[in-house]
Amino acid sequence: MKKSYISLLLCLTILTAFLSLTSDVYAETPTAASHLARFHSITTLADVAANGYITLDKEHVIDGFTLNSGKSGKKKDCIVYAAIHSVLGRVALFFADADGNIIYKTEDLECNYVEKGALSQPNISIAAIGTRDVNNDGLLDILLITHCIYDGVEYKIGDILFQNAKTGGFYRDWRISDKINRFNMNTDINMMDAFAGGGQSSEFLYSAATMDELMEGGFKPLKYQTFDANFEKFGAVSVVPGTYKMGSHYIFVLYLVDKEGRVLWNFQAMRDYDNFSEMPGISFKDVDGDGWADLSVLANYIKLDDNDETHAVTDFSIYYQRDGYFFEDTDFHKAFVSKLTGRETMDDVVQAARKYWGW
Repeated sequence: MKKSYISLLLCLTILTAFLSLTSDVYAETPTAASHLARFHSITTLADVAANGYITLDKEHVIDGFTLNSGKSGKKKDCIVYAAIHSVLGRVALFFADADGNIIYKTEDLECNYVEKGALSQPNISIAAIGTRDVNNDGLLDILLITHCIYDGVEYKIGDILFQNAKTGGFYRDWRISDKINRFNMNTDINMMDAFAGGGQSSEFLYSAATMDELMEGGFKPLKYQTFDANFEKFGAVSVVPGTYKMGSHYIFVLYLVDKEGRVLWNFQAMRDYDNFSEMPGISFKDVDGDGWADLSVLANYIKLDDNDETHAVTDFSIYYQRDGYFFEDTDFHKAFVSKLTGRETMDDVVQAARKYWGW
């Protein structure tokens, strides 16, 4: 069968099975044991949908993947299909031959451990899936990113499955997955590969104790937007916004640095945006009326939608100074961010926040 027909066959097979789902999929309250039994029972593409998994996104089907069989040295050509359980939000990868038979499947994925110990998980779509020989062993590995929503917050979860040259199948290194997600290296496949395969990492952005360490790691201050300020509980400091380039992406972080070059605080204003564009405003004014200067940042970012189209987004962050620490605003941000037009100045945001707090 030609590869050009494989994805179409696969999607039509799953769609047909999904449309003919019987009520028994939802007739029982799922348990870990019943879900596992159903998962192990999946042997064909039709079984995938009949057991509650569905996605019709052809872009996330990988044709012509070569699966290593282990000690025998035999290799099988297959199609890789990422699917999300329609009830449980769990993600699984299914490897099927040209006839639609499942030759390997797994749901041992980082995105299925977001809610520790829970059967249901907050995955809502596949953000990206790709292949790379990450560890240079001659076998293609799977790189996966899912889109999640948990407690109203959107974010991504990245994971890498390495083919096992000795036993066949795949294995995960949870330490790699942990760092990919903890240090915001899950924006795209290339960024994950740059970390796990190329040795590049953004971890230093969050652990560096001095500005010298940041500069040695590749952090680039925004020279003309670095300012000296006086924060009552921190004294005379420098506020240093800047970026770190990883792949084609710029990670945006701000630092509070004392006169000796020691990092007193870092501000991660970028949230889950895919790329930093520019910082049109920064303020050191008291926002909440407690008499202490607060830090406010207005920035432009790039966000990818589900169709991989880019959109320019303006967002802001306000950090209220407290007794020896900063507290990030969430109440005003939630109330005001949807009203931004992209034409606001930093002062517009500060004044709106002051009005919100009643002064």
